[in-house]
Amino acid sequence: MKNSIRWIVFWWILAAGAAQAAPFAVPSSGTISPAAVPSKTVPSTTASPETISPATTSASSDGLPGYLTSSWEKLSSALTEALNLQDKQESLPESTYFGEDKSSNAKKINALLSQAIEILLQGDANDLRRQAIKLRTEVPVLRLELDGLRNKRISAPEASKLPWVQTRPKIDARVEELNAEIKDKERTIADIDKKIAGALREMGLDLDDAQIDVLLTSVTGDDLFQNTVIFANVKRVVEKLEELSGEDRDNLEINRRYTGMYLVLNDLLILTQEGLVEKIDGSYKPQLTAIRTEAAKLRTEALGRSKQAQYNESQRQSFEANAKANAMTIRVAELYTSLLESQRGSATATLSDLRRNRDLAENTYKTVRSTSDLRNLIRSGLDLFDSIQNLSMPRLQPFESEAIRKEFEEINKRLKK
Repeated sequence: MKNSIRWIVFWWILAAGAAQAAPFAVPSSGTISPAAVPSKTVPSTTASPETISPATTSASSDGLPGYLTSSWEKLSSALTEALNLQDKQESLPESTYFGEDKSSNAKKINALLSQAIEILLQGDANDLRRQAIKLRTEVPVLRLELDGLRNKRISAPEASKLPWVQTRPKIDARVEELNAEIKDKERTIADIDKKIAGALREMGLDLDDAQIDVLLTSVTGDDLFQNTVIFANVKRVVEKLEELSGEDRDNLEINRRYTGMYLVLNDLLILTQEGLVEKIDGSYKPQLTAIRTEAAKLRTEALGRSKQAQYNESQRQSFEANAKANAMTIRVAELYTSLLESQRGSATATLSDLRRNRDLAENTYKTVRSTSDLRNLIRSGLDLFDSIQNLSMPRLQPFESEAIRKEFEEINKRLKK
């Protein structure tokens, strides 16, 4: 998978110039289809690292990572039960006061898909990502405390008999502690980034520390990272299904079940991409438009006042500086929009391939007659995965300057509110 998941992150290449979650929602129609599954459905994975036990990734005798072998029965059960519920979806009424209808059945399917997603999100890369996100959130909080203490020190007494009064020596001691804590967390982040890069390399994505930093600090980085882990694990599961299908060649019911599991796994891949597209269209792009509009208004205002005689020279220079700052915001917001458009284009192109693959899977599931039908289907799917993975993509580039990186982070904060 050397070039594999790069299609997910290729849009950050443009960064050289510029530089969580609820259960599945139920469609209003009560039906389940790849094109209609709602977004924002990937279960939240931002738990504190203190509560995380790193998943076992060493390969078992089955050729799967330990976290997948230990969860195989649970995953298989969730996929199979979801498939059984999908089988009866078409025969249910749209709505009814008593008994099951499409809506109530869809809710059950969504709960099972949530279970499957949780299992497929396992792995060292995802566990490390949670830790990195938590640390990156903690460092700004410490810096704010540090800034507050520096301001308090200005009016703080040198000494006091009252134990609760913050004296200058006490403040200095705390400042020293905070500086040490910040440096320690930054070193830990750097170490984790190296481990993340190693974990991603095992999945076929070769990124250096600076590129990992771009990925983890981006507004869609969380989605991209989860999609990467899910994609890699789905491929492992599909390869295992191919192996299992050859162990009982004459049992059509078993092979039909494996075909159905493959069908549901296709739906999961489609779901992750549709969720990302909806977030880009419904949240990130509109927010970026608002940010550009506000910055443009402030820039025009600042430029106008920088030329007015009623302000002194120092004030006019401050207005000019504000205009330049807003110009930087506009530039980064425009490039950010371009980045998201590139990512959206990649996701929609992949969705077209996955939906065609899903059509074949559904048709084969309904008509499977022999083991060879399933094996041909899975081989076709793996060929599709490889074709997606082998897309020629330039390398992901880090931020070109610290100024752009800081502005990028400021926009990220506004997008994530």
